[in-house]
Amino acid sequence: MPRYTVHVRGEWLAVPCLSCTNTIRWLGKEAVRRYMKNKPDNGGFASVEEVKFYIRRCKGLGLLDLDDTVEDALEDNEFVEVVIEGDIMSPDFIPSQPEGVHLYSKYREPEQYISLDGNSLTTEDLVNLGKGLYKIKLTPEAEAKVKQSREVIERIVKEQKVVYGITTGFGKFARTVIPISKLRELQENLVRSHSAGVGKPLSPERSRMLLALRINVLAKGYSGISLETLQQVIEAFNASCLPYIPEKGTVGASGDLAPLSHLALGLIGEGKMWSPKSGWADAKYVLEAHGLRPVSLKSKEGLALINGTQMITSLGCEAVERAGAIARQADIIAALTLEVLKGTTRAFDTDIHAVRPHRGQAEVAFRFRSLLDSDHHPSEIAESHRFCDRVQDAYTMRCCPQVHGVVNDTIAFVKEIMTTEINSATDNPMVFAERAETISGGNFHGEYPAKALDYLAIGVHELAAISERRIERLCNPSLSELPAFLVTEGGLNSGFMIAHCTAAAL
Repeated sequence: MPRYTVHVRGEWLAVPCLSCTNTIRWLGKEAVRRYMKNKPDNGGFASVEEVKFYIRRCKGLGLLDLDDTVEDALEDNEFVEVVIEGDIMSPDFIPSQPEGVHLYSKYREPEQYISLDGNSLTTEDLVNLGKGLYKIKLTPEAEAKVKQSREVIERIVKEQKVVYGITTGFGKFARTVIPISKLRELQENLVRSHSAGVGKPLSPERSRMLLALRINVLAKGYSGISLETLQQVIEAFNASCLPYIPEKGTVGASGDLAPLSHLALGLIGEGKMWSPKSGWADAKYVLEAHGLRPVSLKSKEGLALINGTQMITSLGCEAVERAGAIARQADIIAALTLEVLKGTTRAFDTDIHAVRPHRGQAEVAFRFRSLLDSDHHPSEIAESHRFCDRVQDAYTMRCCPQVHGVVNDTIAFVKEIMTTEINSATDNPMVFAERAETISGGNFHGEYPAKALDYLAIGVHELAAISERRIERLCNPSLSELPAFLVTEGGLNSGFMIAHCTAAAL
């Protein structure tokens, strides 16, 4: 029997449909009837018949024709919104990201898998996981380590040892011992109380990256999570069931407690969740629509899910991959600029860079030599000024290997930091199965990725700064020997006059 999840004025209602010939209008009326039944004042309505409404899908917000049958218009377990005429949109209705609705409607579940072991994930892999190109599975070695780590936790609970975060409260409540009968409640309350972020939700891509990275860290086997729970988290990722994770709330010094708590909140079936199938809805309904159960937290598992630097680091991996792409583009654009400004390639001679052998500088000079005039790739522009009296070019062209080069080295340095971080255990306390003990430490601190990303921002800024000066040289006829602002009918057209102003402003 098909079932639909219907949103009415902030309430989510599961409506079974006995007959597929029932209409969308019937579905709306049945949802309103159930809504009124749950309200002491019938929701302010005298009868269902007096309620005027229209219905739209939660995914894509497409309006539905009230006379269509549910069989023709909807898939089983689809999510829809009843909008009552005269109402303002439900305050807790979160539309799918408007800029991506057309992309999400084309989402296809990936067929390929990436095997995670907690040790070999790359920044490129993480970005591709965020794009939804892969599902996740654990290596057998990772499964064994997770099991061994969990055995240590179960032994602590069985022997009733006093261990921070396992049989005690958290932070200043670390001296408060919790009865065994309350350990599950302890973990659930931890997740709820720490879900205090604010702001817009992360995009599905960034939420997917965050969830994938959390899985990779847990796969290392130092967090004490059970294999059963970790597999449930992986199933949620593979179904693209993504909790509502606000953009703001992390301070880094305590790791990413707030965003990771929101991540865990959705996994236990509370708060909001998004999937390509449902759009935004209550987490328990989204999980159920994909045949999944909410995670039932065991001792230490709430703490295992929320401790770490995965928000900072996943966004950092995206930034460093984007920076790498921008740096390659900057070299190509700068080479084109030098070409049209009739610059010389002499400044990229191998001997110049051999006597100042920074790796990035040599790489950029090599790239310029490959792109510009050579015996293999002769340039008509270069040939046209081969015998001019110009000795050297402006810094913005001549010094590209030095300026772009250090940015390339910066990106390589930051990428190394990020690669180490995404394959690091960041929980507290750490569970060492080989020693059969837990140790409290500070691996959750976000200083490493944060400071590296500050450095990355400085580097990328240099690309922007030198690019703006090259734009000035292109647009200024006294420097370029080209038409002012690169437009043939100056005055009638302003060309790139204000485009350059915008570049300078940025």
